[in-house]
Amino acid sequence: MDPADERERGIKGLKPFEKKILGIVVAVIVIVAGFAIFYSIENKKPSGRTIVICTYGSLLAYGANKNQTYSTVFGTFEKEYGVNIKIITPSVGCLPALESRKNNEVANIVIGLTNLNGIQAARDGLLVKYHAPENNINSTLMAEMGSASSYLTPYEYSYLGIDYNKTGFTSGQFSPTFANLLTSQNASHLLMENPTTSDTGEGFLLWQIAYYENILHQNWTTFWSAIKSYDANHIYNSWSTAFTAFESASPQTLLVSYLTDPAYNVYFGYGNDVNSTVTSYAGKEYGWRTIYNIGIVNGTGNLTLEKDFVNYFLSPTVQNQIPTNEWMYPANETIAMPPSYSATMNQSEIIPLNNYISAEDIYLNSGNWILQWQALME
Repeated sequence: MDPADERERGIKGLKPFEKKILGIVVAVIVIVAGFAIFYSIENKKPSGRTIVICTYGSLLAYGANKNQTYSTVFGTFEKEYGVNIKIITPSVGCLPALESRKNNEVANIVIGLTNLNGIQAARDGLLVKYHAPENNINSTLMAEMGSASSYLTPYEYSYLGIDYNKTGFTSGQFSPTFANLLTSQNASHLLMENPTTSDTGEGFLLWQIAYYENILHQNWTTFWSAIKSYDANHIYNSWSTAFTAFESASPQTLLVSYLTDPAYNVYFGYGNDVNSTVTSYAGKEYGWRTIYNIGIVNGTGNLTLEKDFVNYFLSPTVQNQIPTNEWMYPANETIAMPPSYSATMNQSEIIPLNNYISAEDIYLNSGNWILQWQALME
């Protein structure tokens, strides 16, 4: 599940618990100039100090009780520091919103920049040079953020995955190479996202490029040339529309999604028929890891307070909420994972292809790669 897919979609509405969430009033919502603004109501005695957080609209929205989660995460900080928290969710996403108002303060904190766009935000002067103490943070995440790690702190991560229905495969298991994905049976059932409109789609493109160029030592464009004849109605502009199609499709259908999807299904009692996997080659498993970060916006008014909030976001109070509300792995390595995560593939068995395409490479080359992809798929 893509926690930040609110940039691409509305909150996933197919599950009963989410319909319930939407009926709970947890905030006052006002639409102003393309921003959805959520005013926290936890602090009953306003101090006059306010932290404005720019993030995606589905932040912490995939749990059993969003109201309770918001109270735990944001209400706790409000009470402890005597502040008000206001959350804004720009319809265009946080990076474009911050870019467009570079000289006018939009927010104090930004939550949700990734290894796809973190370096751009840092180099464009949008962020304060600060990251939380690294004592309990997964060090490989910091390394994969490259130079942006001086400005951003990872708070969660997950591998992308290829979801499949166990009942659609004779052995009940599926561990494909990219060559396997090109067989007519699989290629005709593979649902993907458009890398020009979807972070999930861009992540899959980078996964495929790294695998072809560095594991197979082949030109990455050959995969897309081969699969093009099967792509009619199989490439979606958002993860949500692709996921909706997957849920109603035949058991042989495959979906580019997130490796944690089985944990979500088990946790909410939707069964264990759907599994998720990465790609293999020569007995090894290779995947692409997406990393989400928190940072301080340049030009902020109270740097000490904002640093306190960044540090707090990596604390157990917040990090314990990540697995069952974001359906990602917390960056804080001291957090125990809930039992439902035993349904997911063991991450320690996966070689991250991020080792081959760095955040710097993404910053320098992703635009050209996407243009090449568009030309191939025309």
